[in-house]
Amino acid sequence: MNLMYKFPDLAFCLGEYRLQDARDGLLQHLKRFYQKNKHSKILVFFDGKKDITSDCYSEDWGDFSIHYSHEKKADELIIGYLNLCPIPSQCLVVSSDKEIISFARRLRAKRMSSEEFYTEWLKKEAEEDESEFNHLKEGLTPSSETDYWERQFLP
Repeated sequence: MNLMYKFPDLAFCLGEYRLQDARDGLLQHLKRFYQKNKHSKILVFFDGKKDITSDCYSEDWGDFSIHYSHEKKADELIIGYLNLCPIPSQCLVVSSDKEIISFARRLRAKRMSSEEFYTEWLKKEAEEDESEFNHLKEGLTPSSETDYWERQFLP
């Protein structure tokens, strides 16, 4: 939840009690962020159930593994996963929850606050937008005068 509140569009959904839209939006943001990082396994932990009537505890969503806490807190699932992880130092935990960050630190897992992740996400989005703009701009760059006249008179 603390990560979803960092994204203004998702915070808006949460403010309007549109939890599923916020969850879907977070997954889309994460998918875009990690699209070139195919060798990593991404686990996402959500508080509560998938929906009111669902008994689903885990599901795959593309390359992501989604987990729902049901009556527990998602924090408990994260701690449980880290406890079972054979090499916690290969994990990156994204959370602003102090208990989770402290637990991850004790296991020597990499840690990033939700605020830090959002800052990285913004930076990557800006780089991709600039790259896309430059790519488009390359197609619009004026050619040399010779190229212009050749196009005018040669078939």
